Amino acid sequence: MPTPKKIFDRPGRRRTTDSMKERGSSLRRHSNISKEYDAPSTRPFPLRRQDTPELEVLEQGKQDDSQGGGISVFDAIFPSSASQTFDDVDGIMPTADRYEESDCLLESDVSDDEERKESHIKRRKSTGMDVEKYMSRREMTPFQERMNAITVIPGAFYCFLLLLSGGWLSQTSEDEVLQEMMSGEDMAFDEGHCISSSWLPHLHALPPLPVVACAVGIIAHAPFSFIYHWSYAHRLPAGFARTNHWSRRMDQGMIHFCSACMAYATSGRFDFFLANALFNADCFYRQFKPVVRPRRNQIRIFISVVAYTIPILRRGDLELFANLWVVYAISFLLFGLYPIGGWSHSAFHLVIALVPPMLMDAATDLPASQPQLKLAAQCAAMAKQTLVP
Repeated sequence: MPTPKKIFDRPGRRRTTDSMKERGSSLRRHSNISKEYDAPSTRPFPLRRQDTPELEVLEQGKQDDSQGGGISVFDAIFPSSASQTFDDVDGIMPTADRYEESDCLLESDVSDDEERKESHIKRRKSTGMDVEKYMSRREMTPFQERMNAITVIPGAFYCFLLLLSGGWLSQTSEDEVLQEMMSGEDMAFDEGHCISSSWLPHLHALPPLPVVACAVGIIAHAPFSFIYHWSYAHRLPAGFARTNHWSRRMDQGMIHFCSACMAYATSGRFDFFLANALFNADCFYRQFKPVVRPRRNQIRIFISVVAYTIPILRRGDLELFANLWVVYAISFLLFGLYPIGGWSHSAFHLVIALVPPMLMDAATDLPASQPQLKLAAQCAAMAKQTLVP
């Protein structure tokens, strides 16, 4: 530590005076300051940085005073005139009470920091408990989880079979085109768009794009849901480990991919599809954020379902709209309340499998589907006519 002379020979410092040397002996009456500094181990927290130079000077002054030289450094810390009383100086200099008050402030700051940390930890725990509580109600046996996987298959299988079998083309449309051809009317069309395959005898042309969009959405979601329920749902522990797994996140995320496809399947408009695709893309992204929020995810899935059913209502097809939402209401009830325990999820999959046939019918009735339907009917009629001897 530098000597008092070096400390107070710095520029801007006042040199010692005889009057302050005489007052130095009175500092011993305030020895509680020095005692408190002499025993740092009794202090619960270290002194602040701005207090340290003053205490160093006071300690050196104490040593000088014990040697008979008094405190020659007092005036440097507490500049005052020679006529100033010691009470005035006492009001300026930091007393033991002020150090105690400083200690209290330090203790309060640390306690506030600890409270903030504890509240942050509690919030994290509460979030985890919500996930734990959410997943605990959905605990199922391995057999039930495998049944959940199996019950995903019917909807996807129906869509796949409908596309390849040509079931999206009604028999009425084929008969109407065939009668027109037999009556001698000019039915000019591009035969290059027709399909003739012994493997697919009933697929005479590509299906309309809205029908394809509906089928692709449902078929694309099925493998991820199957993988999650068959392989991982019964192996992973309930809670964050299960909800954070990639298979569950993809299962939930592909629901939004399916919803985006359904937006085109029910409207036949690319602008409406684009708006829904942007929303569902954001939902898909949020499925992979570190913090799992089951309620937020369910709300966004519900919004995506409402969005792609609005065009059906707008066209005035109230019967189809009502049928869809009766099925959805039963499905959401099974998924949300789990009324039959571990079998509720399988029942949910079976009920929701009634939706693809209704959405396929909605897609074939769209104006955007009619040109391709007419082409497919002409191809089918031509194929049948060539078979007639």
